[in-house]
Amino acid sequence: MLQTRNQNLGTQNLQQQILKYFMLQPNIQSNPAPNSQRYIFIDLLRFGAVVCMLQGHTFDALLSESVKHSRYFYFHDFFHGFVAPMFLFSSGMAFGVSTLKKWREHLSFTPVVRKRTKRYLSLLIIGYSLHLPFFSLNRILREGTTSNWVTFFQADALHCIAVTLLFLQMLIMVVRTEKRLALTAGILAPLIMISSPIVWNIAFSRSLPLWFSSYLNAENNSWFPLFPWSAYLLFGVTFAYVFVQAQKNGEDFLFMKRVVVTGSAMIVCMVFLANAPFSFYGPHDFWKVNPAILFARTAVVAMMASGMYFVERLLRRDGTFCIPITLPIIMGSESLVIYAAHLLIIYGSAVNDGLESSFGGTLSIVQATGIFLLMLAAMSALAYIWHNAKKNFNRESVWLKLALTTTFLLYFVARPY
Repeated sequence: MLQTRNQNLGTQNLQQQILKYFMLQPNIQSNPAPNSQRYIFIDLLRFGAVVCMLQGHTFDALLSESVKHSRYFYFHDFFHGFVAPMFLFSSGMAFGVSTLKKWREHLSFTPVVRKRTKRYLSLLIIGYSLHLPFFSLNRILREGTTSNWVTFFQADALHCIAVTLLFLQMLIMVVRTEKRLALTAGILAPLIMISSPIVWNIAFSRSLPLWFSSYLNAENNSWFPLFPWSAYLLFGVTFAYVFVQAQKNGEDFLFMKRVVVTGSAMIVCMVFLANAPFSFYGPHDFWKVNPAILFARTAVVAMMASGMYFVERLLRRDGTFCIPITLPIIMGSESLVIYAAHLLIIYGSAVNDGLESSFGGTLSIVQATGIFLLMLAAMSALAYIWHNAKKNFNRESVWLKLALTTTFLLYFVARPY
């Protein structure tokens, strides 16, 4: 009994030391942030991810092969390895912040939860729609090959985000408290990263349905399976919780500084670990699932979030911004719309041919840069129009989405070929 008590005291002391380090002890002189406050730095982080995503996908689809095989393009690929973690981490933060603001409304199947669930299911539908081999249900059932079905069931970013957020919403109803949610997400995330090299070496499709196994690893050419990509979302949720607690204690600025220091130390440690002469795993995809790389990327993205927080503070004066940044904020908040739209334009779908079908692998850097700038302008306009339509014509925008979805489904089911 005495030993158990000492262990409990040791655990409590460790928790207190961690809280002390990040300056999260209660401060009775601080004022909690109002529930209506929007954390602009999250939108700025997503905006940065959106811009890099547009540039990266444009170059990937359109640049000539000679340019892609140049030495400099490898640096391009390395830095763009942080874009997806930025996108997923910020999505997790946004989920965490919005949940914490209305915690009690997420504990049961309320109208808020029903609306959220419909939104996540719509992301899944859009994700699968982008992978349709033909724009005809009849043709898919009659002529669909194994390769077509593998492509259809590939897990991309929208699938990963939707499934992970649905899981988190169900987790909320189980754990019941904000702290347990953050703690559970904070435990699951590193476990997913650590186990990813093992999971990637398992042939799940031999014993599991294709649609399910595609979510687990890259065996079926999934770009964003849950292992390891969901971990970034989970870390984002935990980060959001700790940040909100720090802000309530009036210590958010100091917390963000601590994140930069801790993140830098973690990156150094992970670089040494990644280059260690020994390995705990067998052969695996080093850049995609090696835990040292995954933890290092998480640290970099957390530091980026801190950087955007400092940028927000720098630009904000007396509750207003000293320069107009409305469009970046809107693009950050509408990042999922931009994600789906730009894929249709660049890579195409069963409904349309993309730019890749006409210019794929043929353009110079200057030409591809010009296309990217046009894409950026088009996506900016789309985000601005859609954001204001939802804000000023909410009911009409809902009916428009319903009409477009119904039309799509009717044509998809009715078309013979």
